[in-house]
Amino acid sequence: MQGLLIKCAVDKKPVEIIYQSKKGTISQRTILIKKVNQQQILAYCYQKRQIRSFIIEQILAVQPVKKRFTTPA
Repeated sequence: MQGLLIKCAVDKKPVEIIYQSKKGTISQRTILIKKVNQQQILAYCYQKRQIRSFIIEQILAVQPVKKRFTTPA
Protein backbone atom coordinates (compact mmCIF):
# COMPACT_ATOMS: atom_id res chain seq x y z
CA MET A 1 0.00 0.00 0.00
CA GLN A 2 2.78 2.46 0.85
CA GLY A 3 4.32 1.84 -2.58
CA LEU A 4 1.08 2.89 -4.28
CA LEU A 5 0.86 6.01 -2.09
CA ILE A 6 4.43 7.00 -3.02
CA LYS A 7 3.83 6.32 -6.73
CA CYS A 8 0.68 8.45 -6.77
CA ALA A 9 2.50 11.22 -4.89
CA VAL A 10 5.31 11.23 -7.48
CA ASP A 11 2.84 11.06 -10.40
CA LYS A 12 0.61 13.73 -8.77
CA LYS A 13 -2.47 11.56 -9.25
CA PRO A 14 -5.36 11.54 -6.79
CA VAL A 15 -6.22 8.40 -4.84
CA GLU A 16 -9.33 7.25 -3.08
CA ILE A 17 -8.86 5.98 0.46
CA ILE A 18 -11.01 4.37 3.11
CA TYR A 19 -9.83 5.87 6.39
CA GLN A 20 -10.59 5.09 10.02
CA SER A 21 -10.15 7.99 12.42
CA LYS A 22 -8.78 7.63 15.93
CA LYS A 23 -12.38 7.73 17.16
CA GLY A 24 -13.26 4.78 14.91
CA THR A 25 -15.25 6.72 12.31
CA ILE A 26 -14.78 5.34 8.80
CA SER A 27 -14.82 7.68 5.81
CA GLN A 28 -14.07 7.52 2.10
CA ARG A 29 -11.89 10.36 0.82
CA THR A 30 -10.34 11.42 -2.44
CA ILE A 31 -6.94 12.96 -1.79
CA LEU A 32 -3.94 14.35 -3.65
CA ILE A 33 -0.79 13.32 -1.80
CA LYS A 34 1.78 16.03 -1.14
CA LYS A 35 4.23 14.21 1.16
CA VAL A 36 4.72 10.64 2.42
CA ASN A 37 6.84 9.42 5.33
CA GLN A 38 6.99 6.21 7.37
CA GLN A 39 3.92 6.89 9.50
CA GLN A 40 1.75 9.49 7.81
CA ILE A 41 0.90 11.32 4.63
CA LEU A 42 0.13 14.96 4.02
CA ALA A 43 -2.51 15.42 1.34
CA TYR A 44 -5.10 17.76 -0.10
CA CYS A 45 -8.53 16.34 0.75
CA TYR A 46 -11.12 17.09 -1.94
CA GLN A 47 -13.98 16.43 0.51
CA LYS A 48 -12.76 18.91 3.16
CA ARG A 49 -11.09 21.21 0.59
CA GLN A 50 -7.94 21.60 2.65
CA ILE A 51 -4.60 19.99 3.46
CA ARG A 52 -4.98 17.13 5.96
CA SER A 53 -2.68 14.54 7.47
CA PHE A 54 -3.53 10.84 7.51
CA ILE A 55 -1.87 8.12 9.57
CA ILE A 56 -0.88 5.32 7.18
CA GLU A 57 -1.74 2.64 9.73
CA GLN A 58 -5.35 3.91 9.75
CA ILE A 59 -5.79 3.74 5.97
CA LEU A 60 -7.87 0.63 5.32
CA ALA A 61 -7.83 0.70 1.48
CA VAL A 62 -6.24 2.68 -1.37
CA GLN A 63 -7.24 2.88 -5.01
CA PRO A 64 -6.10 5.21 -7.81
CA VAL A 65 -8.84 7.54 -9.07
CA LYS A 66 -9.83 7.08 -12.68
CA LYS A 67 -11.89 10.27 -13.13
CA ARG A 68 -10.32 13.70 -13.52
CA PHE A 69 -10.04 16.18 -10.66
CA THR A 70 -8.98 19.80 -10.73
CA THR A 71 -5.58 20.12 -9.05
CA PRO A 72 -5.66 22.64 -6.18
CA ALA A 73 -3.32 25.63 -6.29
